[in-house]
Amino acid sequence: MEKYNDSHQTQLAAACVLLSIADADEVLEENELVIIHEILHEFFSLEQNIVQSLMDEATKTLKISADLFQFGVQLNKNLSHDDKLDFINCLFEVAYADGKLHYLEHHTVKKISNILNLHRDDIIAAKAEIESYMD
Repeated sequence: MEKYNDSHQTQLAAACVLLSIADADEVLEENELVIIHEILHEFFSLEQNIVQSLMDEATKTLKISADLFQFGVQLNKNLSHDDKLDFINCLFEVAYADGKLHYLEHHTVKKISNILNLHRDDIIAAKAEIESYMD
């Protein structure tokens, strides 16, 4: 992640979107939370305790949020094109954490991809990349 985009609001938006993907199928599994923790740690170069605080804050924020659009807009404004592509890969990584892609998880990834103004081919490539690791 490019450092100039590293605001707390962008980190929070990313955490909210990642948690939404994990909970899209209405089953939030421990391995999904572990993957989200790792993604936030690596993507933003955050300390472990900061990541946990961010995830806790994101959980509370999601409970009072109407939808994901506000988070997608925050990410769209502050991520470079390459960071957006990396982030979509991260979303698919979370979605596939349980070994299968639930249709609601896929729908949520596509919705965020649209807000991030990513081309359909980029989403297909990201999905294929994650699927290749599963074989």
